[in-house]
Order: sequence, then C-alpha cells, then structure tokens
Amino acid sequence: MNSYVLTWIKAKVDDSCSLIEHPLLSTLIPKEEFEIEFGLFLNELDGSTASDYFDFYFERCYINKNIFRFRDEDAKTDFLEACMDLNIIPSMKEILSGESKEDKQKRKDKSAKELHSSFVSLKIKETTKKYHTEEHKSKSKFKQMQETFETLVKNLETEQDPEKKSKYQKKLDKVIQMMEHSI
Repeated sequence: MNSYVLTWIKAKVDDSCSLIEHPLLSTLIPKEEFEIEFGLFLNELDGSTASDYFDFYFERCYINKNIFRFRDEDAKTDFLEACMDLNIIPSMKEILSGESKEDKQKRKDKSAKELHSSFVSLKIKETTKKYHTEEHKSKSKFKQMQETFETLVKNLETEQDPEKKSKYQKKLDKVIQMMEHSI
C-alpha cells in the first residue's frame, strides 16, 4: 500500500508550510520561489504513481513544521535527476564547472574566433612590417643612388683633370645602370 498522500497541489495551498529546502543550495526558500524554479516538475507530482507525490521527496521538518525538507539524500538525488531530465536545471557536470553547455560552446567559439583574429592580425603586422622594411630599404638604396648620381654629376662638371673625369664618368655609368635595374 502506498503511504504517500501529498500532491504538489495540496502542498502548494497548505498555509502551514512556507519554506522548502533547495536541492542544490541546501538552503530554505519560500514556497513561491521554489514553485517558480521547479514548477515544471512539481506540476507532475499529481499522485498518478508512487514517485508522483510531493511527499515521496519531501517531509516536514521535525523541529520546525513550517519547513519541507528532503526525506534523505536519495530523495534529493531523485528530485535533481528528474529536474535535469526536464532541463529545469543543468547537469551536475555543468553545475560543478560553473557554466552551461551553451556558455562553454560560446566561450570556445569566441576563443577560436579571437585566436584566428589574433593570428590574422599578427600576420598582417608581420607582412606590413616586412613590406615596409623592404620598401624602406629599396627607397633608401634608390635614394643613395640618386645622391651618388647627383654627386658624380657635380664632380664630373667641375673636374678639370681628364683622368679623374673619366673615372667619374665610369662610376656615373654604373650608377645609371643600377638605377635602371632598380626601377
């Protein structure tokens, strides 16, 4: 014979009891808050089977009759598992890890995106740095050639000695060739 008699509807309207033990926090919360949090499962406690009674899981506290507490740890575990099955609360693994599956996936996705973004950003910086460095070197080489060209032209124009003039002309020809190849 079934010794359970209290359905959720009866427990809900029972004004002599106002606090219920929270299964995760092990603290007492008002019956109304408990219903808000666990109402989906509580509404199933309609007495259709032995485990569908409120007093299958809860009993009145011996010291303070104003409180419903879990009968024992097995009843608390059964209550938690039923709530997890209905997705009222996350799995114990999620609870202990401190984040839901969705939050964990979001964090992983965000980390992957940030990692990819950081990698792309780093590659852009490296490429830009390399390009600008090579461009700078090229510009400085070209600028050096221009300066050498200008100096040789001045020297060639001002030089009177034909032998030195010939050397300046040969150097100038080489600089012109180098400038043509760099363009």
